[in-house]
Amino acid sequence: MSSLKKTLIAIALTATSFTAVYSTNAATAAINTPGKPNIIVIFSDDQGWGDVGYHGFNDIRTPNLDYLAATGVHFTQAYSSASVCGPSRAGMLTGVYQQRFGIYGNFANNTIPREQPMMMEMLKDEGYQTAVIGKWHMGEPTGLPNERGADYFYGFRGGSHDYFKSRSTEGGKPLLAPIYRNNEPQPPIQQNRDYLTTRFTDEAVSFIERSADEPFFLYLAYNAVHHPWQAPAHYIDKVKDLPAGEERKHFAAMTLAMDEGIGDVLTALKSQEIDQNTVIFFMSDNGSPSGQGFAQPRRKTRGQTTMSSPGPFNGFKGDTYEGGIRVPFIMHWSGTLEGGKAYSHMVSSLDIMPTISGILDIKPQGGMPYDGVNLIPYLNGEKADHQTPHSTLYWRRDNDYAIRDGQWKLAWNDDNGPKTIQLFDIEKDPGEYHDLVEQHPEIAQSLQNKFDHWEATLPVNPHSHKPVNRNAGYAEGKQLDVAAFNVSVN
Repeated sequence: MSSLKKTLIAIALTATSFTAVYSTNAATAAINTPGKPNIIVIFSDDQGWGDVGYHGFNDIRTPNLDYLAATGVHFTQAYSSASVCGPSRAGMLTGVYQQRFGIYGNFANNTIPREQPMMMEMLKDEGYQTAVIGKWHMGEPTGLPNERGADYFYGFRGGSHDYFKSRSTEGGKPLLAPIYRNNEPQPPIQQNRDYLTTRFTDEAVSFIERSADEPFFLYLAYNAVHHPWQAPAHYIDKVKDLPAGEERKHFAAMTLAMDEGIGDVLTALKSQEIDQNTVIFFMSDNGSPSGQGFAQPRRKTRGQTTMSSPGPFNGFKGDTYEGGIRVPFIMHWSGTLEGGKAYSHMVSSLDIMPTISGILDIKPQGGMPYDGVNLIPYLNGEKADHQTPHSTLYWRRDNDYAIRDGQWKLAWNDDNGPKTIQLFDIEKDPGEYHDLVEQHPEIAQSLQNKFDHWEATLPVNPHSHKPVNRNAGYAEGKQLDVAAFNVSVN
């Protein structure tokens, strides 16, 4: 049996193991916890579905993430709201489809309106000490972390960064941009021979230690495992025994540095005796990049990855195929969430903020209403097993788009695909091998119409001429004919 088939079978078996996982005696946080629980959101960068051990892969080493999955809930059909970094973060930190703010790609002028509460602002208003550590990448008009509810910020403002070097002044190569403590640029990290992943971990641990006596919120946004491919030699030594090629081992070293950092965070919580009163979310911002590796060709196609892996799925970061948007996601709450369970229904990064709101019984004030949902009723047995958090999810990034509606998914991508509108049965074919658009034209057309109806409610992209394939005439009754479109392409 091929490794791909074994992985798909493992997915199916894991998906059947879910039962109610939230303690039946813990309908609200106040019942089981002394006061408000601490909240930690850990967001990794460009980490694919195949880049965690608990998904069944032995060529990567993630013991601390595996522990969180084994003692918490992991979600087998978890989706990011976007296939690239900036939009994904905008959606996760608001609980709202980022397209509603006109955010469709990684643009410097992306704007989350000031009247739209971000996670830090919501929790600061609830009396939490708040910190943002790591990568920001929110667009200049959105404001800096300290302007959007963070009491403390340590990190960089852009989208990627060198792991060993930085400058203390703006200008020059973006990869060497300053590291800031609040709004003050810090000395170059190479002066202390720091590794940025480790530096972010140390800052996170320090924040936990000094905030342990009051409720706190920590958004720990590692830039690991995003390019550039840099890892300390001692981490490379730790993974040299993995059954993998040298490039995969190098990537595994970067991943292990982050994983051990997460372990340090868990140790800090336990040493402060607050591990039972801390809710942890872990998620990747999007899937594996197609551009990876040291040797040419660096742009990889399906089955050719040498570093990050989308696992059994099709496509990469930037695509609306599963490999670009289906990601690792864990929720952990010691003593409250029953551990070692897999939840198999569709969930989204948009659900993190509404779930926090539900735990704390916060009624959103101002801004657009959540598109995500509170997951707790689906995890505590309040909702029946057949009830799902989402029946439909949507994606739009530049010209790429997709809609997942129950078992069916309609998608169009300008890379890694035929540039036709495709239809997949994700329940039977999660790897998106079999395009069923010709066998089920009525389903494809229905999904296209449903997507166009959703998109008609969104503002146009203010920063680009894309998407050029938006059905601008939908409100006037224009229908995009899927069959005719595909004939025109072929």
